[in-house]
Amino acid sequence: MPRLHLKIGQRLALGYGFVIVLLITMTLVGIVKLGTLADTTDDTLRDKYPKTVMVNDVVGALGTIARAMRNTLIMTEPEQLKEQMEDISRAKRKMADTLDQLNRRVTESKGKELLQQIDIIRSAYIVNQEEFIELLNQRRMGEAKNLLLVDLNPYQSDFFSLLDQLNAHQGELMDQASRDVAQGYRTARRVLLIMTALAALLSIAITVLITRQLLGQLGGEPDYAATIARQIAAGDLSSGIELGPKDQASLLFAMKGMRDKLIERSDALQGANAELAHSIETLNRTQDDLVRSEKLAALGALVAGIAHELNTPIGNSLLAASALVDHTRSFTLDCANGLRRSALEEHIEDVNKAGDILLRNLFRAADLVASFKQVAVDRESSQGRTFALNDMVTEVMLTLWPTIKKSPVNVQQEIPKDIVMNSYPGPLGQVITNLVNNALIHAFEGRDSGTVLLSARATVVGWIELCVQDDGIGIAPEFVKRIYDPFFTTKLGKGGSGLGLNIAYNIVHGILGGKIDVATELGVGTTFTLTLPIIAISLS
Repeated sequence: MPRLHLKIGQRLALGYGFVIVLLITMTLVGIVKLGTLADTTDDTLRDKYPKTVMVNDVVGALGTIARAMRNTLIMTEPEQLKEQMEDISRAKRKMADTLDQLNRRVTESKGKELLQQIDIIRSAYIVNQEEFIELLNQRRMGEAKNLLLVDLNPYQSDFFSLLDQLNAHQGELMDQASRDVAQGYRTARRVLLIMTALAALLSIAITVLITRQLLGQLGGEPDYAATIARQIAAGDLSSGIELGPKDQASLLFAMKGMRDKLIERSDALQGANAELAHSIETLNRTQDDLVRSEKLAALGALVAGIAHELNTPIGNSLLAASALVDHTRSFTLDCANGLRRSALEEHIEDVNKAGDILLRNLFRAADLVASFKQVAVDRESSQGRTFALNDMVTEVMLTLWPTIKKSPVNVQQEIPKDIVMNSYPGPLGQVITNLVNNALIHAFEGRDSGTVLLSARATVVGWIELCVQDDGIGIAPEFVKRIYDPFFTTKLGKGGSGLGLNIAYNIVHGILGGKIDVATELGVGTTFTLTLPIIAISLS
């Protein structure tokens, strides 16, 4: 019959698998033993101990009744007598309730027998007790005293005696339960110790056996085989490999064969490396040319965008200024021929209109130039301070109010007041302004209403998430990857510069030390999420 040959991994799996099975079996046996121990302990805690406490409660209640009855014979004040009578009544109820529970919970024969005797004594005791209380109420103290001494005291003594027997019986049950718990613990400990020792011995035996077999397959100590492997990996193909007479099937023998093959292929690899180096040099030159072309294309797009955006406001300003100059010349001639009031009023109105046109367009040009500067803003030029995020956003919304009130969009703010940052409020306000304006311009085209929500929450320690969310038309999938490119806009020539999101991206990733993400769905809306450090990197 051929011998079954197993690999090292299979031997380890089988050997330690057996040990694991043994450990699992040991664990299951321990769980069963501990379960039995737990059941015994639970029975003691839930059944025997509470019944012992109940018997003690009955003894205490009976003692309270006996003491109160004696006190009623020596007290003369009505209030004191009333108080003792109330003590008797409370103790009677407590004793009755406790005995009822004991009758329901006691199951062993001796305990039930003692409870039956207690019930008989208690019935007679209660009858005499009620007669005693009636005599007290009638102020017949002498007869009450005789009843207490002659009838109640003997019943009371028997009552106490039976309760002591019941208490002793419960104590015996508690002692037996304690012995059962101790015996269960000793048995479980013995079984677990034996199986643990067996598992340890098996682990040692399996480890020794497999280690010897592994050393035989390696051809010696692992350190020597590892040294040879490192030499070959480092390119040292000249060092010798010592092989024993029985190492023809070992790892060292295989390494020697591999080294001989590597020597044969070394010359071929050198030629291939030379060709590869030439190809890499060619690729590097091509890459540099492509990068240079991309930079020139980006520069061309930037210049074209600047020229296009500045052309409209500056052209409008030039046209308004030219018209104003022509109108001023005409007004000068009118003044020389005699100025009429209507001509003066018309001149003033035209000057105001021209001035308004000039201001609007020059402000537009100034804002555009400021935006261009913001694209390459230097983080060192920003002023950092500690501020409440909610207050800062509120101030930004106030500055945007003239724009917001002209749109059908409802801007809401849900930012906790306890988020305090040590960062750059100016650049962060610029980001929020750009995102809100972007939503007002793009998100609600063709809609009569909408909502923009600004919210924030603390995430991991030291970081927050600030979200600008709208329920607008969303961003087309083909535009999502380009929204942060400078001068990319779907509103070119209609008030959009294509710089808003680019500026926001640069500020968030540069000055604020965070990141910006976008999630959008057509017809549902868009959410920009800023993940920001509470303390800016440059301020920490």
